[in-house]
Amino acid sequence: MNIIRLSVFFCLFLPVWSFAQDLHYSQFYLHPLHFNPAQTGNFQGMWRAGGIYRGQWASVPVNYRSFGGSFDYKLRQGETQTQALGLTLQHDEAGDGGLNWTQIGLSGAWAQALSETQTIAAGFGLSVVQRSVDLSGLRFKNQWNGDVLDPSAPSGELLNRNSGLSPSLSAGFNWHYQNPDSRNSADLGLGAAHLNRPRINFADDEKQQLPMRFVVSARGALQMTEQTDLVGFGLGQLMDKNREIIAGAGLRRWLDPLTALQFSLAWRVGDAVVPAVQLERDSWTFGLSYDWNISAFDQATRGRGGIELTAVYRALPAPPVKALKTCPVF
Repeated sequence: MNIIRLSVFFCLFLPVWSFAQDLHYSQFYLHPLHFNPAQTGNFQGMWRAGGIYRGQWASVPVNYRSFGGSFDYKLRQGETQTQALGLTLQHDEAGDGGLNWTQIGLSGAWAQALSETQTIAAGFGLSVVQRSVDLSGLRFKNQWNGDVLDPSAPSGELLNRNSGLSPSLSAGFNWHYQNPDSRNSADLGLGAAHLNRPRINFADDEKQQLPMRFVVSARGALQMTEQTDLVGFGLGQLMDKNREIIAGAGLRRWLDPLTALQFSLAWRVGDAVVPAVQLERDSWTFGLSYDWNISAFDQATRGRGGIELTAVYRALPAPPVKALKTCPVF
């Protein structure tokens, strides 16, 4: 490993290892169960399945790859109450050591209608998180014999295990507004993850716990004309000393009653500008975004942050059958 790779490793790999930040996505509004279990069942239809991929910093040696998937189903949907269950899968991999994070979780939410237009929901989640690393892919100073780097030499690192498995608890609340006579809608949510501070260290003589993560999210749409909506979204995360704030807005144009095209522009404070395009077609929603890096790290990325792809499918109810007037046959 040359000096450049070592520098990038210590700047990127070790902070992630030490502070143990969770996965983050620019299109968070299309992967809501990761941020708030109260979003379980918050959609039109009976069930929903989605996937998201993020490839970040491919221009540097320690690129990040993140995958996420979710499925939620409404167990009961009444006039005033809804109960739903969800399943999420997260996987992240980064660095020469393949430091990865895998999380599989279940979530449940109960929603109560306050009026014809407003609903509040509470949700809870239980997941299993695992962190692992491949030490054979890393090089340490003790392997330098003064002349050359000897990968077969002992590293001198006191890591007696290369993986850890722990349970994690989460909870959240969400307020939802939907005008039945227009496309005006809004969501405001508060979520908290890792409430039990799961242990994630690799050395048995240390006790490193994953910090709690707090999330505030908002999303809304305002119908401007018969075919055009103004959309807006925002998210703030706090996890120990790490924080993320992203906000954006855009326009959604309905090409026909089943097809809409949306363009938006977001800003992750101090990090990136994020243009995105989204296509809605019947039960499907597809999204594409790109992080244009504007932070001090752009000297290494040359502005190339990361691409993000999303796909969501909702099982929408069948439209009512139109009444047909039959003519008598003589």
